Amino acid sequence: MSPSATPSQARSAIAVIFFLHGLVWGSWVPHIPLAKERLDVGTGVFGIALLAMAGGAVLAMPIAGGLINRYGSARMTVVSTVLFALALFLPAAAPTLLLFILAAIAYGATVGSMDVSMNAHGLAVEHALKSPVMSFFHGAFSIGGMVGALAGAALLIYLAPLVHIALASALCLIGLLWAGRRFLPSSVDQGLSGESFAWPTRATIGLGLLCFLTLMAEGSVIDWAAIMLRDRFILEANTAALGYGLFSGGMAFSRFTGDWLRLKFGAVRLVRISAWLTAIGMAAAVSVPEPAWAIAAFALAGIGLGNIAPVLFAGGGRLEPDAPGRGIAAVVTLGYTGFLAGPPLIGLTAEVTGLPAALGLTVIAALIIAVAARAVRAADTY
Repeated sequence: MSPSATPSQARSAIAVIFFLHGLVWGSWVPHIPLAKERLDVGTGVFGIALLAMAGGAVLAMPIAGGLINRYGSARMTVVSTVLFALALFLPAAAPTLLLFILAAIAYGATVGSMDVSMNAHGLAVEHALKSPVMSFFHGAFSIGGMVGALAGAALLIYLAPLVHIALASALCLIGLLWAGRRFLPSSVDQGLSGESFAWPTRATIGLGLLCFLTLMAEGSVIDWAAIMLRDRFILEANTAALGYGLFSGGMAFSRFTGDWLRLKFGAVRLVRISAWLTAIGMAAAVSVPEPAWAIAAFALAGIGLGNIAPVLFAGGGRLEPDAPGRGIAAVVTLGYTGFLAGPPLIGLTAEVTGLPAALGLTVIAALIIAVAARAVRAADTY
């Protein structure tokens, strides 16, 4: 961290961190079907095992919000990124169901801490620039997710799974060495609030519930798209991973235009139209009869979903201007409850309805967001 870093330098640095977060997440995607096969369990049991990741993240997020208040988002971003990169080995290597659950708890805690920290610093950069940039940051995450998933699908043909994981972790740590020197100083958001724990407040719970639905849809695609495509169309694991890869690419495409669209049309209209596109894309992805069309439909769903979460995160920080880290942590805590608890819900539902029908729950979530879009008005204040 540099006390002389400019907002422009910090913008580039935190964008790199978002990219690295997506890269590691995307690298994990091709390992999800492999983990299910290694553990030799059904979709319902595997879904419950994934719930452990949700538990770790949700427990860590409010704590991360308090630590941001004490130490600043810049320092917390550095620490949580290191832990996130190293913890990737745990679920990828766990040989038994019990060890996988324990690994998922630890990995989920690092996911939650890094997500709150980097979004809090992203909001600090947005305040310093006095211009919306959160969609750009989340676009960098989506590009990272696309690169991680597509590269992982290709590299796993030639590399052992743990060698691939080691490569992804090393790239994350190398990128942090460059970015960490260019963050804004910790003082920009250190000690703004006297409270240290960041459970949702009345001001943020509405946005948090919308964030729950948004990230439930995103997490469900990450965890189940490849499995659904592989089971439904009898695809190889590397081909099935293209569903999430193009979904993440669609999210990136929309996010790199999202800040301009928010300025031009406002947060409410942007979220409403985005939610409708998400509903149409996901409905097509689980119903069309050809794998190529299903993969393309995931791309459309990504275009729709891409800009919803950045707007909700920005709104959460602005609803609590004296404690933006706490505000973001509150929204993200509820959001990532959906991100990590949604996939187990999909798995349990799939035991009764089948996986394509279970993923239809994401269509319902998108329609609810479209109806409740007026709740994001706070994102248009600076």
